[in-house]
Amino acid sequence: MNYPTFKQFIYLTNQGAHFSTVSSQVNPDRAALQLLLKNNITPKLRDYLAILKTESDIPAFQQVISLFNKGYISAADTPTVLKGQSFELNLAKRLPQLSDTQHCLLCDQQGFVIAYAGFDSSQAEQAAVLAIEISGLQQKRQHNINQFSGAQSSFISIADEEGNTQMRFLPIHFNQHIFILAIQGQALTQQESFTQLIWLLSQRYS
Repeated sequence: MNYPTFKQFIYLTNQGAHFSTVSSQVNPDRAALQLLLKNNITPKLRDYLAILKTESDIPAFQQVISLFNKGYISAADTPTVLKGQSFELNLAKRLPQLSDTQHCLLCDQQGFVIAYAGFDSSQAEQAAVLAIEISGLQQKRQHNINQFSGAQSSFISIADEEGNTQMRFLPIHFNQHIFILAIQGQALTQQESFTQLIWLLSQRYS
């Protein structure tokens, strides 16, 4: 395995984006990834190590190697910059890319709609209400869900009578903030657009 050099830039992978927001439970890996998300430009390895030295109890280089081995971070020769567009415009660009039907909504834990794509306003409000109800059930029964599925599940899905997924709901955690991503159709979250969404939300709410 090729490890990053001090001159390379460290960025969050899609796997790291999912892990960093799948739970509000604090652990060293999640804390280290959220420090990375606070920058609007990917830092050089030496700069990231300097941040970890002041914020983490784990030896910085040891922690970076662990994150790298788990697939949560990677390295590149050039930096990535979070584009200078407004938060709202960036969200409007990213949300349609997360669904094969381009129908996607983001709301907070009170049901306030932050942004949506594909839905009309009435549908967006209904999707937000459904997202809150299902998210509440998921929080109450997460332990049972994990036991039944054999893994730490994040998505909750609504399927039709033929088993086709119609809606998916994904909680996103930033410290005490919880958001729900409601996606109609097939979720396309294993891609850069989801990572960018997490980066955007971190800049605003973490």
